Amino acid sequence: MSFLNRRSTAVLTFILVASRAEAEESPREVDRASLETLALREHPAVRSTEQRARAIEKSGAAEDSLPPPEAMLQIWGVPITKPYAVGDAQMIMLGVGQTFPAPGSRGARGRAADAEAEVERTTGQDIARQIRRDIDHAYADYVEATARHRVHQEHRRVARRTLDLATARHAGGGSLNDVAQAEVELARMEADVVTDATRIEAARARINALVGRDATASLGPPVVGDPETTALDAKTALAKARETRPELRARAASTRARREEATAAEKEALLPSFTVAALYFAPTSVTPQHGYGANASMTLPWLWGEARARRDARRESVAAAESELAAQQRPIEAEVATAEASVRASTVRLQTLRDRALPASRRAFDVAWAGYESGRIDVLTVVAARRSVVDVESEIVASRAAVDHALADLDAAVGASVPRKPIGPLDPGVLSGADHGD
Repeated sequence: MSFLNRRSTAVLTFILVASRAEAEESPREVDRASLETLALREHPAVRSTEQRARAIEKSGAAEDSLPPPEAMLQIWGVPITKPYAVGDAQMIMLGVGQTFPAPGSRGARGRAADAEAEVERTTGQDIARQIRRDIDHAYADYVEATARHRVHQEHRRVARRTLDLATARHAGGGSLNDVAQAEVELARMEADVVTDATRIEAARARINALVGRDATASLGPPVVGDPETTALDAKTALAKARETRPELRARAASTRARREEATAAEKEALLPSFTVAALYFAPTSVTPQHGYGANASMTLPWLWGEARARRDARRESVAAAESELAAQQRPIEAEVATAEASVRASTVRLQTLRDRALPASRRAFDVAWAGYESGRIDVLTVVAARRSVVDVESEIVASRAAVDHALADLDAAVGASVPRKPIGPLDPGVLSGADHGD
């Protein structure tokens, strides 16, 4: 290999190693959907419900089939004085018997097991719903801490600039108080920046734990897009929850299982079970020829009332399951209505702060800064004006987090991710309507 080729190979290797190290040092951005997928992938709680569902299905297959046949051997009348003389027995009988349960009862129990397996699967879906909600809340906290960190970093930059200007003026005979006040404000911002960094690390650790990773593992910054709100109204959200909420589908499947069990009990109370057997009689000293025989028997479910009592108990179980299904809808509907109202309220607050309060606070700061640069006002006015900007920006960050948290609750309440839309400009009629209400 020539010197140039060796040198090119070395340069290429260095570039690849440097690129890999840079990628390791700067993790890629993470988004909410990817974290949900990562958290749910092979989650042991979800996996266990699928395993239980398969176990119930296998049990249902056993319920739907005939019971195993019975092999019989009977030896009668062996002389006690010669217990080993089996050939002197009065009867040696071999046989095979089969029991046939009440027609239709086994199939009903098999269908009941299938419904119970569906209960387990929908239970797994409900666990997944709760995991997604936890991830969404953690991600909202991560976005909020990151955004608040940026706000305070920008304010720290302005505070440092203010201190530099106050120091320069003091050198020319300006007020020492302005320098002291500017130093205090810069120190406050330094404390806020450090606090924000701690909150970001806490949010990262929480997300890592939820997705099954080491809490101290690296995690890229969150993808922060434009704020969004729900595209569903309350009525549509309620209708969707009735269709998709896993608990309701689990309760409906459980009700079907109770109905099938009641059907099986009904069959067993009305129809008898049969047992038939084919018998072979071996020759003995008493009966030297070969022989055969048959046996048949059946239950009498109409006597003593046991089967009827069991049937009545199953009917009551069905009625209870239907009542439980109706009862479970009420708190879910209240949960959906509350979450949807919270999304709307948080959205209006975010719009008001973003479209009205933030521009006003920035204009006030621009006026104060211009006045300070020209020497017409002191630094306290500038600090107060800038602090108002930071307060409004922090409230916007908190309001966006409130929208994201409310959307997480709405997704969980509906049982599926609701469609979203960008948060547009504030409708002037909203504020005028509020004024009229006052």
